[in-house]
Amino acid sequence: MYCPKCATQNADDARFCRGCGTDISLVPQAVTGALAERLAAVEETRDGRRRRRKGERPPSIERAFSKIFMGLAFVLIAFAIVTQMPGGFTWGFWLLLPAAAMLSKGVGMYMRVQEERKRLTPPAHSPTYTAVPPPRPASVLPPRDTGEMIPPPSVTEATTRHLGVPAERERGEG
Repeated sequence: MYCPKCATQNADDARFCRGCGTDISLVPQAVTGALAERLAAVEETRDGRRRRRKGERPPSIERAFSKIFMGLAFVLIAFAIVTQMPGGFTWGFWLLLPAAAMLSKGVGMYMRVQEERKRLTPPAHSPTYTAVPPPRPASVLPPRDTGEMIPPPSVTEATTRHLGVPAERERGEG
């Protein structure tokens, strides 16, 4: 195995380069592709732990609407408390805080679901229109003496067109 930093040859089971001292223990895993799988598994377990710890689940339409309707229910209850109970302004005001939190979480989750849906949906084919007309095939030439100039069909044809014409120079010219 060779060190990626200084290109010194090392034993296959070496942990450090004998030339520069770089940690080369992950090089065989990177070459075989096992390192990417291992890192993906580690990241997945970390992400899973975070989700379990926070109680998060992936966003869904059902959960988004559930949060939106719970927020609206809190708003209605707060309004009912403010209007029906004496001194209910304080309680009604404090019920608006969880209402706002639930509404914002629901709307945010709905927007994430819609964005994910757009990202996963393949784009519809729409032809692109340009101001330049498509090139004509090489077999279709303009009429003689029209003065119309057409670009050559390819770069190599323009640079090698003169190769088919016999040279009219003499040997002594240079």
